[in-house]
Amino acid sequence: MKLTRITKLRHRVFRDLVWPSALHPFAQFNVIYGWSGCGKTTLSSLLTLVEKRAALTEGEVELEFDGRIKVAGTAFASPQLPQMRVFNRVFIDATLKSAGGEMAPIYFLGEDSVEKQAQVEQLHRDLELANTGVMAAQAAKENAESKLDDFCKGKAKVIKELLTTANSQTYNNYDKKRFRQATQAMIAQAVPGAILSDEQKASLRSQKDAQPKPAIEKVTVPSIDLDALSGEVDALAARSVVAQTLDELTSNAKLAAWVQTGLELHSGEDASHTCRFCQKPLEAMRRAALEGHFNDAFASFQKDLAVLLTKLGAAKQSASSLSLPDASRFYETFASEVSTASEKVSIAQTETEAALDALIARVEAKRDNPFAPAATAVPNGITAPSLADSVEALNGIVERHNRTTAQFKASVDESCRKLEASYVAEAHAEFVQLSDAVTATSAALEDVKAKPAGLQAQIEALERDILEHQRPAEELTEELRAYLGRDELRFEVKGNGYALTRGGQSVLHLSEGERTAIAFLYFLKSLQDKTFDMAKGIVVIDDPVSSLDANALFSAFGYMKERTKACGQLFIFTHSFPFFRNVKNWFHHLPKQNSSHVERRPGRFFLLRSRRHTDGSRTSELVPLDPLLQEHESEYQFLFKRVYSEAHRDDVVPLEHHYGLPNVARRLLEAFLAFRFPEVSGDLGRRLERVPFDTAKKTRILRLLHTYSHAGAISDPEHDLSLLAETQPVLLDVLELMKALDKEHYEGLEKLVTPSDGLTSAEQSNGSIP
Repeated sequence: MKLTRITKLRHRVFRDLVWPSALHPFAQFNVIYGWSGCGKTTLSSLLTLVEKRAALTEGEVELEFDGRIKVAGTAFASPQLPQMRVFNRVFIDATLKSAGGEMAPIYFLGEDSVEKQAQVEQLHRDLELANTGVMAAQAAKENAESKLDDFCKGKAKVIKELLTTANSQTYNNYDKKRFRQATQAMIAQAVPGAILSDEQKASLRSQKDAQPKPAIEKVTVPSIDLDALSGEVDALAARSVVAQTLDELTSNAKLAAWVQTGLELHSGEDASHTCRFCQKPLEAMRRAALEGHFNDAFASFQKDLAVLLTKLGAAKQSASSLSLPDASRFYETFASEVSTASEKVSIAQTETEAALDALIARVEAKRDNPFAPAATAVPNGITAPSLADSVEALNGIVERHNRTTAQFKASVDESCRKLEASYVAEAHAEFVQLSDAVTATSAALEDVKAKPAGLQAQIEALERDILEHQRPAEELTEELRAYLGRDELRFEVKGNGYALTRGGQSVLHLSEGERTAIAFLYFLKSLQDKTFDMAKGIVVIDDPVSSLDANALFSAFGYMKERTKACGQLFIFTHSFPFFRNVKNWFHHLPKQNSSHVERRPGRFFLLRSRRHTDGSRTSELVPLDPLLQEHESEYQFLFKRVYSEAHRDDVVPLEHHYGLPNVARRLLEAFLAFRFPEVSGDLGRRLERVPFDTAKKTRILRLLHTYSHAGAISDPEHDLSLLAETQPVLLDVLELMKALDKEHYEGLEKLVTPSDGLTSAEQSNGSIP
């Protein structure tokens, strides 16, 4: 197994790391470059948990192996994870608990125990035979399970095909699991009673395949109260209007309506003392007589008549809009009842409409002759029919139809259940036979599985007797001499481990460089331990060159390259650019490393970088290595690119983006001035004094770089965070200073970082400092 991605990580400096979609996965050989504080130690500590099979208790992490297996931090104790060896500060401290303390031995097979070795070899042959027996038993068990599985699968398919019906969804997803459960639930005594004859099966299949009719909505009963309406009509028809009636108008309804309209046209805003019809004077006495005839009581009465006519019209509309379901929608058993009930509803509907027409006629007659005597009541032939009763009778048939439909589905389900039970009962005997075979082969496997474990225990007991660790101590001493260039430190065998001596005396103190060198050589030697499978294991090395001089650094790289070139997967974390350069050159010469497809390259490069936020906190992320770091031999060129890109970007970025940029500019400027003025020692300010450049700009550069390139906390109150907004102008000042001091050098750097593919500097920069 190989680690391919860190799919997510919330732990310490990694607030919410998610593997970028554009970032290539890990390969066999991987180098992760990043400055101090960007999270390298955090990542190596996480991988130490995988090595120790210890669950993560702080934060959240998920690793991806082989591009498909996801393992959470809480599952790091899983035995399925690959072997891993991690070199980091934790390993150094654990290896050298005290200067002169013992280290665990690295075991190699000795050559002086031939008899025991022969026994071990014979036990290995026995173990191989035992493992073969286990494999055979395992194959027999798997074969029995496969036969049972195929049997259940085949029977489930038959039942699904026979019982799937449009009338029920119960068996649409019938599978081997349901068949197995049904068969296991059926006891042997119930089998004979569940088996059906062919005639019974045919009848049940016919029943399950029948087509039910859909449910029918009930007819809505019109809300018409003929008795109440008749009462209203009677009351209004019997009303009389108190008025000074004129005989010629009382006896002639058309004339009365015409005169009433004319009176209105001669009143109000249209008042006139001249008749608009004959153009003769309109006498006051005649006007008074007409107004006495058409008084307020008369107008109110006419309004009540109009309202009642509207109400009667609505009732008639409700009765005439009644719609009945078509008889063809009912089951045939209800056909005659539906026809009779529908006819009764139609008759009641017609009679109701006729009664309403009669009431409307009475009201209209009263409206036309308000002063005439009350009209007679509704004739005996037109009564108030029970339309609601007839509709309710029809709805009763609708309810019976719908109950039939509901019970029809239950009947289909019951038919399918009986058929399933019959098919399960027919297969029960064979199922039991195949299940017993699985049980027997499982028991046989358990019997033989114990034998290899016993043989392995004997082998390990014998190997413990013939193991020796003198030779690794001698080799470590020789390697340490070559590594450090001196032979005063030696590994001495002491009990079951090693002790360090200097000039024959126990070591009391070790420098940081010595501690790193000793622990690293010991780590590389441990990779040859019989307990670690180098070809399949994962090796993680975190900054093995801390506190080492240039000669020791190159030695460390040489030993590391030689001892890890055959490992299953390698991860190297470093902040040392010289060491990174050696690793980079090694990777560039790997077979297929020059492939145009990154997925085919065995060596891959990554960059760990951190961002500072406005609250002073940091968060880290993993990104592809900047091309300038990968293609060139100097970190100085990369720093120049970062400053140049940020100084010339033309987009707007949040204030937090500028965190860290003063530190980048400071490192670039210090490196540049140290080369220009090697004789001047001290801080950046003393070197800037030597530069013939605009004093105000030098002051602005020094102010920003001193303020924001040191400790994370800002102590001076005048250090307003908004000063970071000056970052881009100050970066331009830094570039201007370099160009003024050494134009040829500056233009050479500018050619290296100027984009040639049409991308802007901001687009190539794409992010914060590492």
